[in-house]
Amino acid sequence: MIRYHNSNTGEVVEREQEDARLEALANWERLEGDETPDAPTPDSVLKRPQTAPGTALTSTEGPRAAAEEEYREQQEDAGDPPDRSASKDAWIEYAQKRAVSDEERAEIPSLTKSVLIAKYGEGA
Repeated sequence: MIRYHNSNTGEVVEREQEDARLEALANWERLEGDETPDAPTPDSVLKRPQTAPGTALTSTEGPRAAAEEEYREQQEDAGDPPDRSASKDAWIEYAQKRAVSDEERAEIPSLTKSVLIAKYGEGA
């Protein structure tokens, strides 16, 4: 009886004859006699942090995380949007606080009030 051990899962299987497939796979090793296999060593997929499906892994460190935090703070500091009935100037002022780039800030005065409301209003 020939015994094989899967180094990723720890599974041990027995075969009457040599199994060419198991012999060819890198994670399967042949056990000699009554040899006791080592504990499983997970492959790189199993070492990855697990998240719920559709959830992106995010780091709380590094330049990207710092930039995202700065953006969140900027958006919070802008406060609530003005009423729909507020003047276009009020909407321009609010949009300038929410803008994230100089190019965006330069474009804001040329936008119509309805575009400003759509882009920077409630739910934006």
